[in-house]
Amino acid sequence: MCLSGWNVKLKTIHKLIFGLFIFTIFVVTLHWLYGEKKIYRVSPSQYTYLATNDQLQKGASTSSISREGDEVILDCELKVSADYKWPYCGISILYDNEDPTRGNDLSDYHTVRLDVDFIRLDGDTNPALRVYLRNYNPVYSLPDNEYTHKYNGLDYRQADYSQVLEVPLKSLQVLTWWLVDNQIPIAHSAPEFNNVNRIEFATGSGTPVGKYQLRIRSIEFVGHYIDGEILMLMLLFLWVGLALIFSATQIHRKQRILSESEARRQHLKLLNRSLREENTQFAELAHRDALTGAMNRHSIRNWLEQEYYPERELKTQLTVIYLDIDYFKQVNDVHGHKMGDDILREFAIVVMSELRASDRFVRWGGEEFVVFCPNSTLRHASILAERLRQKIELHKWMHGEVLTASLGVAELGQETAIDMLTRADEMLYRAKRSGRNRVEIESQEQ
Repeated sequence: MCLSGWNVKLKTIHKLIFGLFIFTIFVVTLHWLYGEKKIYRVSPSQYTYLATNDQLQKGASTSSISREGDEVILDCELKVSADYKWPYCGISILYDNEDPTRGNDLSDYHTVRLDVDFIRLDGDTNPALRVYLRNYNPVYSLPDNEYTHKYNGLDYRQADYSQVLEVPLKSLQVLTWWLVDNQIPIAHSAPEFNNVNRIEFATGSGTPVGKYQLRIRSIEFVGHYIDGEILMLMLLFLWVGLALIFSATQIHRKQRILSESEARRQHLKLLNRSLREENTQFAELAHRDALTGAMNRHSIRNWLEQEYYPERELKTQLTVIYLDIDYFKQVNDVHGHKMGDDILREFAIVVMSELRASDRFVRWGGEEFVVFCPNSTLRHASILAERLRQKIELHKWMHGEVLTASLGVAELGQETAIDMLTRADEMLYRAKRSGRNRVEIESQEQ
């Protein structure tokens, strides 16, 4: 090919680069202005709003719903009942009142925006509120058994309920008692929002008897039209693709520009290496709890299923230590959530300093942590648990107060890992019922 032909190709590539540069600026600006403004609003005209209370459980509480325009108001009175000791009331918002298997796919949304006012009418206390996004999954849910629909929930208390609250959906957690009661496998233990068939609000745990009013002004889900990371990756692929075309063109040029082609090849090599390093970092971040640096529940799932299934031929030992920080809610209430987050990070460092390289330290949720000890007997795990308990109690914490933890220890038998975790959880709660700041170990006969 003559030199003029190569020059024409180069000019075409230069035009493509310039066009892609302008396109990139345009797309990034458009995403910055509008990319996070995907809003889905829940309104009484779309959903069915029902008042709920404890009367189905033989309680005595009452509740009623009224509307003022687009606002829905629940008036309820919590009453003591001899037949039910945990009075509650709330609102259930149904996506399809006829078919509970149909729900709304909210998996593309990252935040729920709640404009909800909750007050006590006969007192000046600031009551707590629970919100649940209930998800139907045919793998474990039954149409005629509402209890099998997954609880993705959050308990919260606002200082001023007149302020709009923005809750990241990743902050919602599946309730442990629901997982245990329904024998949910680890593969389905994470929060799900792909078929939300109802939204529920209810009075918080331990709410005293009295008269309350819940006013729902608006519920909005906020999402991306396209995720920023995906957009950047697509643009990166465009740029890398164009760079590869440019490199291929240069490689076939005449000998007099061979050095320039080699330089471009080296540049692409460095770029690919950088991409691999970034992908490795992203993979590592996806398996770590962003706050504490401990592993998260999703990262441990495959390891447990691959190494410790009941039918495995090589009976390797596995023990687990379930930890829960005692009275951690009081730390948040007294010192604030920022101090609470700092203490959780410090707690993770204190625990990990006592573990072996082969041990796996997982943040299970909130102030709950789990230590998996491969090739460790129940006796060795018990010794480690007691050492952790003592170190936690004697450590000088940044808020200047004593911090303790309750621990439960269990060993894997001919069972699934979730069964072992359930027993460790039972040991943990036995420790709490026995006064906290102690280790409870399952019987060797179990």
